[in-house]
Amino acid sequence: MRILLGEDEDTMRELVKKFFEKEGYSVTAVANGEAALEAFYTEKIDLAVLDWMMPKMNGLEVAQKMKQERNIKILMLTAKDLPEDEVQALMAGVDDFLTKPFHAQVLLIRVAKLLGVIQQNIWQPLVFLPNEKRVLLNDKELNLTKREYDMLQYLYQNQGIALTREQILLSVWGLDHENDERTVDSFIRILRDKLGKGFIQTVYGIGYRFELPQK
Repeated sequence: MRILLGEDEDTMRELVKKFFEKEGYSVTAVANGEAALEAFYTEKIDLAVLDWMMPKMNGLEVAQKMKQERNIKILMLTAKDLPEDEVQALMAGVDDFLTKPFHAQVLLIRVAKLLGVIQQNIWQPLVFLPNEKRVLLNDKELNLTKREYDMLQYLYQNQGIALTREQILLSVWGLDHENDERTVDSFIRILRDKLGKGFIQTVYGIGYRFELPQK
């Protein structure tokens, strides 16, 4: 099945594209509304995932034009998180609405439900329970401190991206931290021990990159 992904932010577009491709979907990824509509008219698209605030033509306008053509399934993926935003999107014909930031498994399950293939194996070894600050690895709970949870969540949300130690320090400890880069290395060692091999890669000269192991 082919998914059309319209997202103007480069890093987010590549990250979501990677999520879908790991599940076996074909993906056409574009950076603006006009390109999304052109791909819809020229390719066999089974489902569209659209960012609301795309340039040239916003996601809501694109969704309305698509629905006028045929009843394609559409998921709106957006930072707009007010109830009236969701109401507006649903009234425009959007089938589902997911706000950023989001977790990969939630996005994949919603897409699979829209496509009617929820029975497929959506393989996500890590499941975050943010309200409880807990993480499951292959259905078993990891014993994490709050700081370890915060670092793992930050790495996971930026998977595929090479992060510097300073970026990790600022994001996990905040602007007023008094730690040095060796603190990051220490926590990375702890997380590697708890996760096992393959999740956290060292990027020499930069820092670290989080990757989900292949099936």
